Amino acid sequence: MLRFLAATTLAVTMMSFTTGVGQATSLPEQDAAQIRAALKGMDDAWNRHDMQAFVSYMADDAEWVNVVRMRWKGKEQVYRAHQAFHQTIFKNRQLHEPESTELRPVAPDCVVAMIVQAADGFTTPSGHVEPPGRGVLTVVFINRNGTWLVVQGHNTTVVEEAQRSNPVK
Repeated sequence: MLRFLAATTLAVTMMSFTTGVGQATSLPEQDAAQIRAALKGMDDAWNRHDMQAFVSYMADDAEWVNVVRMRWKGKEQVYRAHQAFHQTIFKNRQLHEPESTELRPVAPDCVVAMIVQAADGFTTPSGHVEPPGRGVLTVVFINRNGTWLVVQGHNTTVVEEAQRSNPVK
């Protein structure tokens, strides 16, 4: 089910940046700060259940895929879907401080952010109570006219048992 729809995320520490095998690059601090501020703003909006503010960090052509593969195209669909869930199953769900955040420039004016974060549980439409859990949010930012905007988001539930079997820890 929807274990972690954390579109969201952080006041965090930047980590190292890479763009391919062995190639290090850097992201200007002012750009990293703007991206971190956007992620923090998205987190704050999520926790206030203010989905209009949540999507204000997105480009008009943004797309989102949630943990159960629902796909929304365009800022308006992303808004409508999150608004519906925050009026129902997520109305009491809060995100917690991110455990980690990575910002990785992949091309000029394009950065991939990956955030690991815990969230409260929730009750599914069928009445099943999902416990608190952790998730990974991957967000692609592009710089449009000096403003970093989300163009793609995807969140994934962390399954702790599966992590113990990861062959490339």
